[in-house]
This record gives sequence, C-alpha cells and structure tokens, in this order.
Amino acid sequence: MGNDMKKIGLCCCYKQRNYGSQLQSYATTVEMRNRNINCEVIVHTKKWDLDYMKVAKVWTFPFNKVLLSERRSRYKKRFLLLFHKDVKAQNDKRNAKLAEFSKKRFTNLSRPVVGYRELQKLAAEYSGVFVGSDQLWSPGGITGNFHNLMFVPDDVHKFSYSTSFGVSQLPKDKRELYRTFLNRLDYISVRENAGAEIVKDVCGRTAEVVADPVMLLTTEQWEEEIPFVRQYDEPYIFAYFLGKDDTGRRQAEKLREQTGLKIVTVHHMDSYNKVDVGFGDYAPYEVGPEEFINLIRGAEYVLTDSFHGSLLSLMHHKKMMIFSRYAQGSSTSKNSRIDSLCENLGVPDRKYNGSNFDNITQTPDYDMVDERMQAIRDRSKRFLDKALAFYFE
Repeated sequence: MGNDMKKIGLCCCYKQRNYGSQLQSYATTVEMRNRNINCEVIVHTKKWDLDYMKVAKVWTFPFNKVLLSERRSRYKKRFLLLFHKDVKAQNDKRNAKLAEFSKKRFTNLSRPVVGYRELQKLAAEYSGVFVGSDQLWSPGGITGNFHNLMFVPDDVHKFSYSTSFGVSQLPKDKRELYRTFLNRLDYISVRENAGAEIVKDVCGRTAEVVADPVMLLTTEQWEEEIPFVRQYDEPYIFAYFLGKDDTGRRQAEKLREQTGLKIVTVHHMDSYNKVDVGFGDYAPYEVGPEEFINLIRGAEYVLTDSFHGSLLSLMHHKKMMIFSRYAQGSSTSKNSRIDSLCENLGVPDRKYNGSNFDNITQTPDYDMVDERMQAIRDRSKRFLDKALAFYFE
C-alpha cells in the first residue's frame, strides 16, 4: 500500500468544550500534517445495543466512583446554570465559539460511525490507529473500549501519544482491562511520570513520557496557525482560573492595585463558580481557543491554575504565577501535572507557595525554559518517528 493510499485514525477529544482539549487535539493533527501523514479524526457515536453493553459492562457504572465524580461535576454546572439564566446565555455563546473552532479546524474526519461493530469495521480500513492526548485513560470511561483502542484489529498498528490516566492509582477491578489493552499497543507514551509508573506496574512495559501536543508546535508555528490579534488596546492582567479557590483571584486584585492594570478573566469555565461573580474588570464570554491564546499573548501578566494556561504562558514568555487548582491531598487532584511542568522546565518559583507572589514581577529565564522545552520536544518527536515508521514502509 503506497503512502498516498495509507491513512491512520486518531481518537481524541476534538469536540470537548474545553480550550486545552481542543488545542492539544488540533496540535496533534498539525503535527501529522507536517509529517505528510493522512490522519483522520475518528467520529464515533455509541449505540446502546447488546454489542456495546457486552464490551462496556455498563452495569458497573453505578459503582464506578471516578465516573460518578466526573459526571456529577458536569451535571452540577448544568443544574446551577438553570438558576442563572444570564450566565447560561453567555455560556452558550462561549460553547458556540468552541463548536466553531472544532468545525473550522478539524476537517479531516472519518465517516461518522454509530455502534461498536461499525467502529470495528472502520478501524480495519486504517494502517494504524492512535490515541492522544488528554485524560483519555481515566478509569471513569475506560470500559467504553474506545480510547483504549480495543476496537482496533490485531493486525492494525496501535500506539498512544501523551495519554494520561488522570489518576495516580488504578481501581483493582479495572487492572485486568488495563493490562489487556496496554499489551496490545505497539508503542506506549504517556504525559506524566505517574502514568509511566502505572504502565510499568500493570503490565511491566516501559512507557515514554512525552510532551503535551501543544508543546510539539513551536511558538512560531502556533503563530502561523493562529495569528496574533490583540483583544484589548490597553495593557492588562489575564487571570484564568478553573478552580473554586479564591487565592489566585485575590492575588490578581492585589496586582491590580500595585500596577493600575485592569483584570481580564474568563468566568465559570469548568463549573459555576461563586468566586467568579464580580471578579475582574472584563469578563468576555465569546472566547474560543483562538481568543484564549491571544488573551495570553497580549497580557502583561498571567495568573492561572490551568495546565494549558501555564504551558502557553511559558511558551509566550510571560510574567506569570501558577496557583493550585485542587487542595493538597485531594483524591481528585490533578496538581501533579503542573508541578511536573514547573520542575521539567526549571521554573518551580512560578508555583505560588503562599509567600513568593513578588516573583511575578520578574521575568523567568526564558532562554533556559526554551532550551528545556526544545529538548522535550525533540525527544517527543523521536518517539513519534519510531511509532509512525510503519506508515512509511
């Protein structure tokens, strides 16, 4: 089969109403395009029939704590928005911007398939299928047998790129499923050190820790994909918080007092947050992934508890401070990936510790950060060279 005939399938969250999910999915497709690889995003809808119930074991859902926790927060936001009609209307505008980005940027899609059997048929048409990135191996949704590539035939090449488990320990009743699907993959790469430890523990294999797809593109490449458009004429502080803790928001207000700069923020992104009410001078809702990147690019300072907010701020050489989104020791904490990012890029002083906020006025050593970022990027691309070698055979 010549390269012009070959194609590979990608399982990713390209429609997720979340800046990080869409930007990393998009970066993955750009990386494939830059390698001259025909990569289709797989478009699949579940069908609640016997085939799906057999593979998904849906009867375990009521007892799946991780799944329940994930769904609870999603439904809670919907419920609270019923009582805040003005916020809901604005939230709908933001969702429209996210949907618009998805429609405009993800054009190489598979034919839509419904149900597990049709998904298996589609997979047989590819020379390879891979999954990436995001927390697609979370115990909450793993039994659906989509992001673990269990639907892909044995003779089709399979690998993961920068996939995350979203937890540091797996539930005992899921370990066998994880062992089975991990052993079917030709190459395994994960986003966090904790993920590599899980893979080693569950199936004895070595997973490579690689860059989040957003980091695969250089700052210059991002500018080619999404040109800089200034959102505000005046200098400003960009405060982007997903969590409910008000520490970062209070520090942003202190910085406003010190500098006289206005605060631009994005309200109620992952959940309805009471602490967002009345916070900030400008709180636009019509912010899609393009506007999100440009709000970071145009800011004098960035304060955030978001992983991708932190990564993009470092890539764009911002004066910045990163806050914890979750309480220390929380069972649902995802703080570790930000801690790893700061450690790997040599900027632990950018993580707020209660007494180091003055660091925000100093610019990090961005020559060193760029050098470390390039080393991680190069290593990650070497992994992809190996995992994609089949395509060029």
